[in-house]
Amino acid sequence: MKEWQRWIAVVAGLALTGAVATPGPALAQSSSPAPAQTEVQQAQAPAPSPAQGQTPGTAAPAAPAQPPGPNTGRLSLTGGIDWASAYYFRGIATIQNGGNNLQPYAEIGFRLLENKGPLTSLSVAPGIWTNLHTGGGLLVQPSDPKGWTETDFYFKVSAVWWEVLTTSATFTYYTSPNNTFASNSDMGLGFSLNDSKWLGAFALNPSILFAFETTGEALVADGKKGIYMQLGFAPGYTFFAESAYPTSISLPMTFGWSLKDYYTVNGQNQTFGYFSWGPLITMPLKFIPANFGSWSVKAGVQFLVLNTNLKKVNTGGDAFVPIGSVGLALTY
Repeated sequence: MKEWQRWIAVVAGLALTGAVATPGPALAQSSSPAPAQTEVQQAQAPAPSPAQGQTPGTAAPAAPAQPPGPNTGRLSLTGGIDWASAYYFRGIATIQNGGNNLQPYAEIGFRLLENKGPLTSLSVAPGIWTNLHTGGGLLVQPSDPKGWTETDFYFKVSAVWWEVLTTSATFTYYTSPNNTFASNSDMGLGFSLNDSKWLGAFALNPSILFAFETTGEALVADGKKGIYMQLGFAPGYTFFAESAYPTSISLPMTFGWSLKDYYTVNGQNQTFGYFSWGPLITMPLKFIPANFGSWSVKAGVQFLVLNTNLKKVNTGGDAFVPIGSVGLALTY
């Protein structure tokens, strides 16, 4: 068994043990869990639902009768498109500031099980994420099609326990149609907690991700398959919660580390990779009928702080990078 396979076995075992042994009372069942997220979205935990934000030990108030949603089955659809002023993958520059990056994505979720003891739901979801680029900022001379810098395919299995703990395993294959980078893949094991049940409006929504490179490398300068760890928090607050257009403001924060050879340059690995943070504003588009799904718009600014190795391989770029973004999202 290869070393990365042993690491995956160990972390997967811990995930299963933690999911089974984590204490806590069963909660009242809610609607289906949020669909699987792309790599870009993983650091931005969704705002907790009102049911999950109750004070422990208090009974939930009787909610007014609501008409059933348009999608009451086991199949869910997620899609959207973002614009970003630059594109960095885990601190590694693909496209620096300059030009425009359009990032469409889509996913189909299948809910296989629900309400089985501590298991709230078990889902699988294939998905696709793409980056299309126009203008300047490219680090290498692309081939045709010049504007199609990246398309990623992934398959995710996720389980929600007691409605607050989510565990997932995701295989992702990263490709570049215009040869901006060499194809590579990794296996990710993720854990996220909706802590609003205990912290209410002060919830941090913590998450952690372990990624094990399986073929190729994200950082081609190292030539070694690495192990990556990501720790994320997404505190936030919703303004005008009772209005037709509640506005959520969150502050996603992400820390990226190399557990083994992920940020190695010239034989030197740096454990700390990057830190990112910045405000994100999200608003639902309630004027669109529910039969067409749930639509929302978002806008934000992200600030990256990079280690010295990443500054070197990013063609001597800055260690501090601001990135602006706006997006349109759909769930159904």
